[in-house]
Amino acid sequence: MKKILFLYAIFQLGYLEIYAQISGAVSYSGVFKTQQDFKDGKLSFRINCDSSSGKIRLHDFFSGKYVSVIQNGKENKFSKDSIFGYRDCKGIDYRFHKNYDYEYQIIEDKSIVIYSALLQDHTYTGKGIKMVTTYFFSKTLNSNVLPLTMANLKQVFPGDIRLCTMSDKDIATYDDIHKMYKINYLLTQPVTNNRQTP
Repeated sequence: MKKILFLYAIFQLGYLEIYAQISGAVSYSGVFKTQQDFKDGKLSFRINCDSSSGKIRLHDFFSGKYVSVIQNGKENKFSKDSIFGYRDCKGIDYRFHKNYDYEYQIIEDKSIVIYSALLQDHTYTGKGIKMVTTYFFSKTLNSNVLPLTMANLKQVFPGDIRLCTMSDKDIATYDDIHKMYKINYLLTQPVTNNRQTP
């Protein structure tokens, strides 16, 4: 009987190890000190998401300008304008930029960087507060974050004739065929000159 229990225990340990490998590696959260750290996937003050030994506090209420990373009871406090952003335990990356009421979720980094944020819909007249996903962009990871509108794109890319084919309705649409947002796919296309030569 002891042999059977011992073999059963060995089997269970092997099963748990295989299950852990199948379900993926341990996930980590932490902060990106710079935009280069974000590009390299380099997290500072890493927190093992499978343990309760640490957490990230964003202090979003009342436009909190600081973020705290707590590791093993020790708090490391950063000014949000001194670091690039952070990764949460779902593996989602965020950037800090000027407005401290919310963070910009980085959803695509290609020709332009596209972000989203959950903001209050001020046009909503019903009871309570309605939150809507709002899209933003920046030309590079270290340039200003602007609302994703045709007017702002034309300001950032003055005279770019490729933008003539897009509308405000199209730019925040995901292109399933090319696996990227339509505006990023458009900006990968060469600029053509349609003027005919005599």
